[in-house]
Amino acid sequence: MNAWKRTAAVLILLAFGAFVSASAQDLLRADASSYASWQWPAHSDGITYIPVCWENGTGWQQETQHVKNKILTTWGTYANVNFYGWGNCQSNSRGVRILITDTRSNSGIGRSLDGRRNGMELNFTFRNFSQGCQNENRRFACIGGVAVHEFGHALGLMHEQDRADSTCNLESRHSGGILLTAYDPNSVMNYCNPRWNNDGNLSSLDVVGIQRLYGKRSAGPASSGSVVIKDTLNFAAGQRSEHIIMTLGNNNSRRDMKVTTSSPNTSVSYTYSTPGRYCYKLWSATAYSDGNTYEGYGEGCWTLEAGRNYTVEVKFRTGTRGKAFDIVLE
Repeated sequence: MNAWKRTAAVLILLAFGAFVSASAQDLLRADASSYASWQWPAHSDGITYIPVCWENGTGWQQETQHVKNKILTTWGTYANVNFYGWGNCQSNSRGVRILITDTRSNSGIGRSLDGRRNGMELNFTFRNFSQGCQNENRRFACIGGVAVHEFGHALGLMHEQDRADSTCNLESRHSGGILLTAYDPNSVMNYCNPRWNNDGNLSSLDVVGIQRLYGKRSAGPASSGSVVIKDTLNFAAGQRSEHIIMTLGNNNSRRDMKVTTSSPNTSVSYTYSTPGRYCYKLWSATAYSDGNTYEGYGEGCWTLEAGRNYTVEVKFRTGTRGKAFDIVLE
């Protein structure tokens, strides 16, 4: 939440310069100027899709899931934005790349984050900063509240207290930007909010402002949802190609995924109109650099909730069904 990142009713028009040996905290310290590509673009369906990944998420499953849930139930609920992925970052990962580190949480602003390593930093332990958040009764509330604030920056919002008409003098640095609403003392982006980070909730004007930028999320069918399944070729394990067949649901709807050395990442998706229990099966054939091909099999069931968008990745375990691998979706 550094002073250079400004806020909810104010929007930055970014200036891109030469970023030489710049850390996440050092980016964009200069005053805002006109740069047309600060905003994440909308897809042809009108929705803005922003991938999210963790640089070092292993061992932090509860915390990373909590952050995901907070973002999807705040910015992802009110704006026509779909934050997806939420797995481990790869070398070529795009979108918002999050580093978990015990420092003052911070983020670049808007599309400047796209693919930038450690572009956002979130604190999960609070041993060296905001030590009042160490207590387990408060730690998750702090994690969620800070994450909502930082993702406001990721969407292009500046600090509310930096507005020229702000009554807040806490770490205030007045600079230009687009005013989206009246001054908002209750904004999640306002350091002078009497409720720290607005208790991790968006104010009514936060909602108005973000919808003016990205549009209002369409209600759509109340019960519809989607599942995205991703697969990535494991070069380190010697994989050279992989073909996965998946079926899902009572009608065994089939999807095929193929990855090769020239196209190492792929994904397929399912949509469902009603919530409930959905079972899947997967078969795989993976070719390795030693010339051998190994088969895998997996099955399981999900309880899919109304209106949810899920993303999972194909993972392999030591085989137990007469196959080389058991396939799991995580």
